[in-house]
Amino acid sequence: MPHPIRLILWTLAGLIAGMTALAFADRLDLGGRPGWVFDLLSHWPRHLALAGIIIGAIAIWHRMHGAGVLALAAGAINLALIIGVGGHAVPQPAPKDARLIRIVSANVHRSMPALEKLANLARDYNADIIAAYEVPDELKPEDMARLFSALPTHILPSERANGWPLIRRSMLAARDIRVGPTQMFDGSHGVIISGTLNGVQIVTVHPPSPGHSGLMHDRDQQLAAAGASIDTARPFIIAGDFNSTPWGRAYASVPGMRAGDPRFEGTFPAMLGPLGLPIDHIKFGGLILTGYRTGPDIGSDHLPLFATFALPSGALPEN
Repeated sequence: MPHPIRLILWTLAGLIAGMTALAFADRLDLGGRPGWVFDLLSHWPRHLALAGIIIGAIAIWHRMHGAGVLALAAGAINLALIIGVGGHAVPQPAPKDARLIRIVSANVHRSMPALEKLANLARDYNADIIAAYEVPDELKPEDMARLFSALPTHILPSERANGWPLIRRSMLAARDIRVGPTQMFDGSHGVIISGTLNGVQIVTVHPPSPGHSGLMHDRDQQLAAAGASIDTARPFIIAGDFNSTPWGRAYASVPGMRAGDPRFEGTFPAMLGPLGLPIDHIKFGGLILTGYRTGPDIGSDHLPLFATFALPSGALPEN
């Protein structure tokens, strides 16, 4: 009978290698009904890399070279995925003649105290745009006027065209924004809110979490629709709880550079901090990122994002 430690190490090494292999099924677009499982596994390369290195080292120490090599190989593959992720920007100085746009984005998990904390943080940040997802059921227009008094435009879609209420609502509060269309989806409570601020296209999106194949389809459809709703030849910002990390295939359907380096941050669950999953994002094009940070715990299961962009003179194309 094999020694318990050997059995445990072989099991863990096989589990890490198997999860790594299944995650590649998502990246190879091998979908179908089990595709949502592949998608869920694709978002954990940081954790699989750490687990592979630790388990591999322990196995080698116990002279279990086969299990050690298997775990270390899986860890190395995931480490390569982490290092190789691109398409993100870090802050740089703003041109002297540029206009600044400050945006705050967060999933508040239906918590009024979390939304109030977000409003206070956004006020201190002097935000021009506040986008929030899963806002409280009791949130009303008069509450938005109180919480976001410095931002006169308030958008709070609450029901569909057929009068059915939205279970998960999103909101947008902004300064000097020209409101665009709001897009909803059959069979899903996702909402895409859009507008234009200083000539910059603003889009917010919160698709469902891909807990089964139907929800994964809804998420993918909504992320693609958010990307299709903007003109990439003009400056734009797309913010939201994407329910996808940069290692998932669906993430790539949203154009633009990501504000901040996702390799070193996590936004969900909030209690894990940097060890969580980066599923909340702010992506952009035609702008310069001048400031970015992940905010503190506000009492939601997500951490908020804060970003400042510079719009250089001449960045807007002639109509």
